[in-house]
Amino acid sequence: MQQPLLRALLRSPSHSRLPRSPQSVPISKRHFLPSASTFLNRQTSHQPTVPQLLLKGKSCIITGASRGIGAEIARRFAREGVRCILIGRNEKLLLGVKDELETGNEHRVIVGDVGDVEFWGRMKKEKKVDILVNAAGVTHYSPLFVTSPSLLEEVIRTNLMGTTMACRTVGKNMMALKGGCIINVASLLGLKGGKGSAAYAASKAGVIGLSRALAAELGEKNVRVNVIAPGYIETDMTETMTPEARSEALNAIPLKRFGQPSEIADAAAFLAANTYANNCVLNLDGGLSAI
Repeated sequence: MQQPLLRALLRSPSHSRLPRSPQSVPISKRHFLPSASTFLNRQTSHQPTVPQLLLKGKSCIITGASRGIGAEIARRFAREGVRCILIGRNEKLLLGVKDELETGNEHRVIVGDVGDVEFWGRMKKEKKVDILVNAAGVTHYSPLFVTSPSLLEEVIRTNLMGTTMACRTVGKNMMALKGGCIINVASLLGLKGGKGSAAYAASKAGVIGLSRALAAELGEKNVRVNVIAPGYIETDMTETMTPEARSEALNAIPLKRFGQPSEIADAAAFLAANTYANNCVLNLDGGLSAI
């Protein structure tokens, strides 16, 4: 993967950028998901597309909820009748997202650093959580051998340890409830790697490995664990790409376009609602990983 492409991909829409250096529903009561065409045709619709019986009344923790993918997942889940707990480091941005969410649910904001072990110690009190979405993370672009140990540690601490601690804390409560769903947002770089992405790619590859292991460990407790691995997603971050870099990226993607945050949120809603989805790694990259 060429460096201009890699640099743009590292500008993940739900991540901060560092300096350069459900419980099962009986089949008799289950509403089945709509067809794929229904999802694809909802680009401008604000109506729920997952039958609300599946998600309405659920409680969800979303990390990295102040912007990008995390914020869009919060908006989507709120439309489905989910009560959202938004986690991030910027209270002003979190409150802005909360104000956008559909009313009727008691949405909350919790300010904290997901890479802080003590933060997750305080989160143990959140006993009734049906869905956990780990969308928080930081990015860094530079060759490994010129990246400072402190930056390496920050990327791994936030992206991998933060996700691990969230799964450990919330997953333990889900096991006690005998049901739940964990959705971890990784990256195409966690599958393919790329020059200048060593720390970030390692952290996201770790998230994928963690998720697969937990899918096996927690499955017998009816707790499902899945991964979404996005490629280029159309956000304010991709808007800063130079015309040359944007053209190169679009030409490399078989679908010849960037994804929309709503398409990532669609996948999250699907994974939360489908009670047989476990150990899935959904590549949402327009086919870029096939190149």
